[in-house]
Amino acid sequence: MAYSLAQRWATAQTAHGEGTLLQRPQMWLQRWSWRRELTKLDTDQMRDCGLDPEAVRHEAAKPFWRA
Repeated sequence: MAYSLAQRWATAQTAHGEGTLLQRPQMWLQRWSWRRELTKLDTDQMRDCGLDPEAVRHEAAKPFWRA
């Protein structure tokens, strides 16, 4: 089942904990990938997904290791 960017974003935002040492690199790669996708959206696309453009810009600017 394919998830939309908004669904993946919501899932990532509700995840608990940082995972085990072996899970962290995968989590960091996911964050990096999702944040790169967010930078490609324009303001109208963000709003269409139900995302606040300012919050998206703030999230996309975070380094991959920061939740």
